[in-house]
Amino acid sequence: KTIQFLEDVGFNLTFFLGSGTPYTRWNTAVPVTGGGRSSIVGQINGSSKPWNFRANLRIDKNIPLTWGKEESDNKKTANLNVYLQVLNVFNSRNVIGVYNYTGAPDDDGYLASTQGQNGLSIINSAAAYTDMYNIRMNAPGNYSRPREIRIGLLFTF
Repeated sequence: KTIQFLEDVGFNLTFFLGSGTPYTRWNTAVPVTGGGRSSIVGQINGSSKPWNFRANLRIDKNIPLTWGKEESDNKKTANLNVYLQVLNVFNSRNVIGVYNYTGAPDDDGYLASTQGQNGLSIINSAAAYTDMYNIRMNAPGNYSRPREIRIGLLFTF
């Protein structure tokens, strides 16, 4: 029997493109650690985050399975689907969250602001505070997930 390797092979490539979601811009830098409110600039939800682009890929192979006697009622059939799925194929680093004062995903603007500079002037170790503040501000949730590769089996009967 000839083996048809590409028989029952599937290939899917999906693209997602979206404009940035709205957020409300603030006119005062507020520390990421909390403590403070700001008035808004413009309108509520009047600013937009950057556009997002993502591509996903899935390749699968369906393998028909049979067992039991050919002539009898005991013959059983099933399918085994082997797949490779790659989410975020191009490893796009999409911004999904921003700080309201700067509109940036990695800087809330507090340390460079007048309030932040005044606070740093009375702290024992401004360098240590700045380092710890930057670590706290670096929120991985502000970016989309990196490339993810999945290999799996689906058994249907």
